[in-house]
Amino acid sequence: MNATSFLAKKFLSGKSRTGLFSLLTWLAILGVAVSVASFIVVEAVMTGFMQDLRGKILGFSSHILIDLSSKETRIGPLTHALQEKLPNGARWSHFVEGEAILRSEDGETAGVRLRGLDPQDSYFPEGFQAFFEDGEDWSSLTASGDKLPGVLLGIELANSLGIVPVLQEGVELLYPLGDVGPTGEVEPNRRALRVVGLFKTGYFDYDNKFALVGMSEARKLLGDSGAERLGIYLPQPDRATPLASQFKLIDGVKRARPWTELNARLFSALRLERWGMAIVLTLMILLSSFNILSLLMMLVFERRREIAVLRSLGMSQRSVGALLLKTGLWLGGVGGALGVGGGVLLCTLLSQARLRLPSPYYIDSLPIQVHVPMLFLGFSIALLLSWAASYFPMREGRRFTIVEALRYE
Repeated sequence: MNATSFLAKKFLSGKSRTGLFSLLTWLAILGVAVSVASFIVVEAVMTGFMQDLRGKILGFSSHILIDLSSKETRIGPLTHALQEKLPNGARWSHFVEGEAILRSEDGETAGVRLRGLDPQDSYFPEGFQAFFEDGEDWSSLTASGDKLPGVLLGIELANSLGIVPVLQEGVELLYPLGDVGPTGEVEPNRRALRVVGLFKTGYFDYDNKFALVGMSEARKLLGDSGAERLGIYLPQPDRATPLASQFKLIDGVKRARPWTELNARLFSALRLERWGMAIVLTLMILLSSFNILSLLMMLVFERRREIAVLRSLGMSQRSVGALLLKTGLWLGGVGGALGVGGGVLLCTLLSQARLRLPSPYYIDSLPIQVHVPMLFLGFSIALLLSWAASYFPMREGRRFTIVEALRYE
């Protein structure tokens, strides 16, 4: 340890300090520690929310959504061409999508996103849950004998319309742009269905918007307006963007969009909110650095006699400045280290406690995910702002001359 580092700690911990100075030292360290800990905890919560939301979106939405160029596109050759570019473990589903209106027996209506699928040729991610009534299964989506074809409603959609599947309620799906009637007016397409169960994705917008039916029923209702699509599910969702650009070159593919593009606005807003919170928390660390600034200014005037003695013993102005700078960095470093340790400890306790959130949040417990780079970022910000806070006291300390320092001693 060189002389300036040794003296920097002595200036703050020497026996000659006053009680007030000792209190201000610990308050400066505590201010930095609390600010850095807050930075880490809030970032961990924001990261946890983003990861939880991403997992729920990808639990139902495909990682790559492919629009077919026409209804006559042959699925077999197309999927064979896709499989040549897909990594091992990738899955796909063929479905038809479009907008429709759902009307219950009580006359309640709601706009729905209708998805028609073939249960024998569909893939459902792990987070997807389907709850069928007794005697019903995926085959119930297809008409059988005297039974109407079934429909599987999102759990929030059913709750909003007051539909109870156990009562074997019937619903009607309408598509406003149907065939032209004898009078020349456009008559909506209608399909009578029975509710055979509910599904839950864990994401409110999906559970409140989607209805699942058989592919043949969706085609009959939507007609030529139904969009024929393929949903690709990857073992590594982050590879969706480069793969989507390759799929666009395959014959029969009209458009290929990765999940990052499909949800670009949502994730952009979340990233903006996250960085906005980071800026606010950085300002908190900046405010705590003012404690270091005031403490060092007091230190310069309280220790002016010691500084004068050091100057008379041959210490240069540059060394005096380094002494004060290291004093400020010592305060910021200790406070930053305590803040990082306290933040990680608090995140661990919150993660183990699993704090319950109100039901409108659609999350079981407070999500916590510590991002290691953010630990280094919080500590680095504390050091950087401590260095900046030390600049003005360092300049004042370097300006002291021996005569001025000892004039009133």
